[in-house]
Formats: sequence, C-alpha cells, structure tokens
Amino acid sequence: MTSKKRFHAILVSSILVLMCVVVSAKNLIPDSINLLLSTSSKEKQLELLLSTTEKIINKYPEQAIVYAERALTLSTEQNDSISLALSHFLLAKALYVTGQYSVTLENLDLAHDFFISTTDSIRLTESYQLYSNVYVSIGEFSSAVENFQKALGWAIRIGDKRQIADLTRELGNIYSYFDEKAIALDFYQKSLVRSQEFDYAEGVAKAYNNIGRTYVEMGKFDAALVYLQKSLTAKIKEDDRVSYSHTLLNIASVYLSKQEYQKAILYLQDAYQNYASVSNADGMSNSQYYLGVAYKNLGRYNQAIALQNQAWEIASAHNLQRHRVNISRELADIYEKIGDYPKAHNFLTTYIELRDSVFSDEKSRLLMELETRYQLGDKQRQIELFSKQKALESSEKTQIRIWFAFLITLVLLLIALLYLLHNQFRYKNKTNKTLLLEISQRKEFEAQLNVYQEQLENLVEERTRELKEAKNRAEEADKLKSAFLANMSHEIRTPLNAIVGFSYLLIDKDTNDESRTEYMKIIKSNGEVLINLINDILDISIIEAGQLKTKIKPFGLNALFDELKFFFTKENLSKSAVELTTDFDAHYNSDLLITTDQVRLRQILANLIGNAVKFTHKGKISVGYRVSGLDKIIFFVKDTGEGIDPENHELIFERFSKFSVGSGQTIYSGTGLGLAICREMVGVLGGEIWVDSVLGKGSTFYFTLPFKNEDNATTKVNKQLKSDIELLKGRTILIAEPVEGNYKFLEGFLASLQMNTIWAKDGVSVINEFRNKSTVDIVLMNLLMPVLDGINTLKNIRKLQIDVPVIMTTTFRCENEKKNCFEAGCNAYIERPICNKDLTSRIIELLKESINQVSPQ
Repeated sequence: MTSKKRFHAILVSSILVLMCVVVSAKNLIPDSINLLLSTSSKEKQLELLLSTTEKIINKYPEQAIVYAERALTLSTEQNDSISLALSHFLLAKALYVTGQYSVTLENLDLAHDFFISTTDSIRLTESYQLYSNVYVSIGEFSSAVENFQKALGWAIRIGDKRQIADLTRELGNIYSYFDEKAIALDFYQKSLVRSQEFDYAEGVAKAYNNIGRTYVEMGKFDAALVYLQKSLTAKIKEDDRVSYSHTLLNIASVYLSKQEYQKAILYLQDAYQNYASVSNADGMSNSQYYLGVAYKNLGRYNQAIALQNQAWEIASAHNLQRHRVNISRELADIYEKIGDYPKAHNFLTTYIELRDSVFSDEKSRLLMELETRYQLGDKQRQIELFSKQKALESSEKTQIRIWFAFLITLVLLLIALLYLLHNQFRYKNKTNKTLLLEISQRKEFEAQLNVYQEQLENLVEERTRELKEAKNRAEEADKLKSAFLANMSHEIRTPLNAIVGFSYLLIDKDTNDESRTEYMKIIKSNGEVLINLINDILDISIIEAGQLKTKIKPFGLNALFDELKFFFTKENLSKSAVELTTDFDAHYNSDLLITTDQVRLRQILANLIGNAVKFTHKGKISVGYRVSGLDKIIFFVKDTGEGIDPENHELIFERFSKFSVGSGQTIYSGTGLGLAICREMVGVLGGEIWVDSVLGKGSTFYFTLPFKNEDNATTKVNKQLKSDIELLKGRTILIAEPVEGNYKFLEGFLASLQMNTIWAKDGVSVINEFRNKSTVDIVLMNLLMPVLDGINTLKNIRKLQIDVPVIMTTTFRCENEKKNCFEAGCNAYIERPICNKDLTSRIIELLKESINQVSPQ
C-alpha cells in the first residue's frame, strides 16, 4: 500500500471513529457511516471496521459487537484468515465486557487456534489473558490459573511491560478471591510501581482501585478512600465505564462497612446505571447484590430480597458462580432475620454447595502452583542477567589463569588437611542438623496451635456478639410490631364502632328521618377514615417491597389545584372557620406545565392538605408553588394551626410517628404513616421535603420537584433583571435562618447567581459576624429565630452604626409585624414562600441604592 493510500485509510478511519462516538449514545449506526463504508472498497471497509472496533470496545461494547460481526462477514467473503481471526478475537473482547461469557469462549477459541498456528506472540499473550479473566468471572479458578501462567510466560518472553504490569495486578485478583489479602496487596503494589515506571496511566488507575479495595477488606477505610478517590479521578467514565464502575462499587463498599448506607446506595445506583449502559452482567449482578446488603442493614428486608433475587437471576443467566455464592449466603441471612427459617435453610444449603464447588480444597494447590510459576519467571530473568555477567567475567578469568595453576598446588596440600578435620566434625554437624530440624518443626507446630486457638476464640466471641445483636433486634422488632398492632387496632376499631353503632340506630323504628340523615353522614365520614387508614397501610407496604411505580408525563397544575381546592372545601371545610386559598408564582400564568407523576403529586398534596385541615381549627390554609431557578419548582402547604415542636421536625417524617399537640396535649387519630409516605414519594420523584413550624402559629410544609422552565411558553422574562445580575457576582449575603432546609434552598439559588453566602442560625450569631468584621454586602433575615428574634437582632445591628441593607422575611404574618420591622430599620420585607425573581429584584435594588449612597457626587 502506497503512502498516499495509507494516509487516505487513516483519514477515513479517524472520521469513522469520530462519527461513531457522536452517535453511539443512541445505539444507532447512522446513514452517514453506512454511506462512508459503502463508498469504500471492501478491503478498506474491513480495515476501518477492525480499527474502529478495537478503539471502542471499552467505551461502547454493544456497538463494537455490531462492527466486529460485520468484519466477520467481510473477512469470510474475502477469505482473509488473518482478519477473520482478529474479528473473532475483537468480538470475544466486546462480548466479555457485556458479560456474555459462553459466546466469548466460542469466539476466543476460533481466534486462539489461529494465533497458535502463526505463533503470534502478542495476540497469544492477550488471548491467554482474556481466557484467564473469563474463567475468573465464572469461578473456574483452575482454568484461570493455567491460562494466567501461559499469558505471563509469553509477556516475559516478548518483554511487554504493560502486559506484565496488568498480569501482576490480575495475579493479585486471584489471591484476593481466595481471601489472601496480604499477598494480593503485595502484587497490587508491584503492579503500581511497574505502571508508574513507564507512565502507564490506565495501569496506575486500576492498581489504585485494587489497593483501595484490599484496604476495605482489611478494615482500613480512610486509606481505602484515598486510593479509590485517586483511581476515580484518574479514570474517564466515557472511555471505560466498566473500570469506572468498579471503583464506584468499591467506594460504596467503604460506606457499607462504615454503616453510612445512604451514601453507599447513591454510589451503587450510579455504578449499576453505568454497568447497565454497557450490558455488563458481572457488574450489574454485583451492584444489585450490594444494594440488597445496604437495604438489609437499613431494615428494609422486602427491598433487599427483591434486589438479591434480581442479582441471582443475572448471575444464573451468565453462569457467575462467585456471585451466586455471595447472594445465596445473603438471602439465607435475610430470611433468618425475618423469621422465614425454611427459606433460610434452603439458601444456606445452596450456599454451602456452591462454596464447596467454587472454593474447593484445590485452592491451596492452585495458589502454590501459581506462586511457584511466578517466582520461576523472576528467576528466569535473573538467570539471563547472570549469563551476561558471566560472559564479561570470562575475559577476566583468562588473565588470571596463570595464578590458578600456581594456587592448585597449594590447594591440594590444604585439601589433605581439611579432609582430616572434616571427618572429625562431620558426625557432630549431622547430629546438630537433626536437632535443629526437630526444634524448628516444634516451634512451627506451636505457632500454628496458637493461631488456631486465637482464631477459635475470635470466632466464639464474634458468634456471641452476633447472637446478642440478633436477640436485641428481635426484641426491638417485637416491640415495634406490638405497638403498631395496638395502634392499628385502636385506629380501625374507632371508625368501625361508629359505623356498626349508627347502623343499628338506622334500622331502629323509633328513629326519625332527620336523625337517620345525621347517622348516615356519620357512617359515611367514618367509612372514609377507615378507607384512608387502609390506603396508608397499602402504600407503605408497596414502598417497603420496592414496587412503587411512577408514570412521568406533562400536565397543567391549574386543574390539579382546582380539583384539590374543590374537594377539601366541599368535604372538609364547608362548615368550618378555616379558609382554603391558592397562591401561585406571580411570574407564571395558571397554565404552568410540569412533567412528573400527576397521581403521586396529587397524593402528596392531598396528604399535606389533609394534615393541615386536621390541625387547623380557625384561620386559613394556603397551598401553592414557586419556581426556583431553571430546574426546580417548590410546592408549599401553609396553615395557621397548632404548629410542631422544633425537636420533632425530623421525627414527624418517620413511620408510625405521632405526637401530642396543643395546650391540651391532644393526640389525633391516624396511622402516623402519611408524612413518611410523602417523603418516600417525593424522593422517588427526585425531590426533597422539609417543614418550617412554630408552636401556636402554624406550619409550612415544603417539597421540591424537578422542573424544565423552557417547556412553559408563558414565562415572563425581565430583560433588565438579566443585565443587572452581573452586579451580584462576588457579593456576600448573610442568611439568618434557623431551619437548615430553608438555608439549603436559598444557598443553592444564590450560588447560581455567583453570590457568596454566610449562614447564621440565630440572632446572636448574626451580631457576632459583624463584630468579627465580616465583609457582608446584604442581610436576609428570618423574623422568627431562637435566642434573639429578627427585630431585636436588627436593632442591635443598627446600634453598632452598621448601615448594611437588611431584608426581613417571615412565614407567619401578624398585624403590626411589617410596621415593626421597618421601625427597627429594615430596608425591605418579603413574605414566604419566597419567589426567586422577587428576591433577586429586591437584592439588586438595595445594592444599587447602597452603591449610590457611597459614590462621590
């Protein structure tokens, strides 16, 4: 091939790879690529397909499979045996990434036979390495060791430093599977040093990952996180999602070990999504297994069982024996915890059978054989170096040969003397060696006995601790079950007693029509209470089982709020002294569109409004929304009811939580599940929920949902506001806010405007910030704060001769509240919920006034 043709082929190949990268996310072969292939000769098509496949195997394995199969067809048509073998080999590598191990071995066998016939040392090294990886994945460690040894031999023979570094690391993996952590760590560190010597970045990243994983297994979690974060930083997710996901999985295992299960779940979900994007069965099964472990430790056993069953199905479909060992052991433990002992026994039996088949007594023989072969490889290299040294020394020996002739005579005389001495001491030496051998063996046996004794003591101690923990968990579960059953018995009997009692009065002949009508209303009301109780129990059961489904689609909020207002006004507030109103974002019209699950959103709002109705006896209930930035909408339900004690703000979202309220310490009816259900549903829809409440003044429940601003054609855009936003960049705002949820909401929005924030939880903290000479451009202060309220805090700021602009905010407005704020020296007053655009406009306005006051005239 001429240089011009080579240049053309390279150019076409580069264009093809670039176009594949652009469209691979959609898993399509675009018409433009097909056109490029169709306009090239078949020889160039084959060359382009093979080069492209090799470049995208780790990045887009499914697309690589398509290209490799097309290359197979062209190779067969052209009767090109070299390209045919390479096509089978590349197809095998892509199938391995997606976890299709049986088909991987079929294609690898076809390629490997050709490499043997042509003695292609480079490809033989790679094929033996791939054989070893496949057999490790399916738990056939004997075959894995055999092929690993062959791969290492070829790598040493051709002097491929990268392959040797990779194989050293994979040798550590095999020791790791047999729980030989110290040996595995030694090989990982050797692989790291070798990779760093010749700047092998991918090898360094993978070695960091393996070292981090080993430290996790050894309980050194801080060291593990250091290495795993280095690995994650060095890896590029889009280039090798499988390797990137391995590191995510290992980080998750750190947080599992540290009992930080929510963090672990986030990393595991991210890892599963990446594995699924490349159809990697090994990773999908492993991530589902660890997710099940996390949910088990959180006490959510139904979800844990569902996830373990999914992991079992994936592992069984792809013959992943190692995973089935772990999954069967975990399922046995879960069923034991929930008291299903027959199933626990079945899975324990399955675990023992699988463990014996995968990790048999052959383990020791395999490890010894592997270590011997590895050491022989090192010895071979040393012998080669030694032979070169001998060649250099031979020239020196020639020069001193004359001296040897002279010394021989002297040596012969000395030999005679030494022979006599040797005969005298030979017997003594033989006796001493026998004694030393016996002493050494005795010490070795004593050391082994000490180790076995220590292991036995640790095992007894661990089992005793596990039994105590199991006993405590069982007692706690029994208490919770008893309390729940007692509560449900009371809550269900109350409406049932009313229904049954008034039913008897209905059929009484002496009951008049007016009384019958009143009795039917009471029966209807108690029937609805009973239905709500049953619905709450069903909802929490669905959530526990991990079966909560959503249907995401766009809809208008206007109709939903009208429906809720009509229902609660007619059914619950028609004769009460409570008014239900709606409060929408003034910057959006009533036809605002949102894309989410309409049924779940209605259920969340209905639960929150129902709670407000239950605890509000006079005043009003306000329900509405505000748009926060470009990607979030915040809903709220505000009431003037009895309020919630601050120490219970987090506990009310727990299941079965019920608290006495009001001066009479009234305990209201209900399951204590409503707010817990709301929190789970908001989380599934991608949002957060929190409460802002003051005893005696009322409560405001907030929750956020994702929102796409560009979907609403009626958004009013203030062009002048956009241009003034540049004024806010780098400015510092002090947020005086006792509720962390409210602060996080404001911090996120103001950070999008590139403003710096300082958080003060009470009035004293605000004053201290100014006394410490903090640089503050503007203050956003909640009127209701502990220790020192907003008005008194503002008065103290003004006494310090500080003219910083102050914006006062409040959720619960009183008659003279606004007047008192301005008299104390505030510059602006905003009612909650806060509209982001109103807040932005007010901050810009006050900053402009402040700048004009200090500017020279």
